[in-house]
Amino acid sequence: MIDLQSSGLRVTLLDPRADLERCGSRYCVGGYIWQITDDVHGALLSGPQYPNPNPSPFDGQGIPEAFEIALGQDSAPVGEDVWVIGVGRVKRTSPVKPFHVRNNFVVTEFCPWDVHIELAVCTMVSRQKFQGWDFELTRQIRLSGRTVTSKTSLRNLNDTPVPLRWFAHPFFPHAGWPCTRFNVDCDLIRYLPLSGGFTIDSAGQISRSPEFDWKAGCFQLLNLPFGYPLEAFQKHPALGEVKVECRFPVAWMPIWANANTVSFEPYYHSALPSFGTAEWAMAYHF
Repeated sequence: MIDLQSSGLRVTLLDPRADLERCGSRYCVGGYIWQITDDVHGALLSGPQYPNPNPSPFDGQGIPEAFEIALGQDSAPVGEDVWVIGVGRVKRTSPVKPFHVRNNFVVTEFCPWDVHIELAVCTMVSRQKFQGWDFELTRQIRLSGRTVTSKTSLRNLNDTPVPLRWFAHPFFPHAGWPCTRFNVDCDLIRYLPLSGGFTIDSAGQISRSPEFDWKAGCFQLLNLPFGYPLEAFQKHPALGEVKVECRFPVAWMPIWANANTVSFEPYYHSALPSFGTAEWAMAYHF
């Protein structure tokens, strides 16, 4: 693993050259924040199976990020490979349509990464080619004081557009029943069946319901003014509150929790045009 340190924080990243046993078909391998540790308070992040030291690669822990659209998924039959951006070749083992990594776990080849570390900045770069696609993915994790910035850049190297649907999945420990609030208006989506685990008050504070059985987990879509960057304020048992900046136009936002963790999931959705470049970032203020 790779450690970055500053101002009483240690950011631990998975090394994409050495920690592949912790990686699977779901999360981007480069720039995977596995844990953030405070010199005084200890580990600050959680996960669906936390504190299990060896969670399943699908569940993971920390602050993973994922590219949800697999390249070639519309034409690949069962038994052939698709390409998951930031992961590599993934075998289609399930006939379930549309393709999703939750049904297809077999990575046949991880993509290569070049890793550069300078002071408290780690940059990981991967050139990825599959069928007609050719692009360069850069993941940079920067620790400045007590702010952790996770920046992603994707550069299209030919004239084939790259479909792009990405999300961050930061896993936080529970700090009681209150969870998250945003700097914009927010509500539970009322025109869909509510999953019953979350409530929201007049001030926009999202909380877990004490009556819900959290062992199985709960997934809830949120109604936000999408298309803008936004800020989240996450309750934390050791720090009180963690401010998170989504530095991109958020396209979709669910919140998910189980008995071990809670996570809001901001999505970025676009299509990278011929020879185009996209860049976006998340910033966590601890």
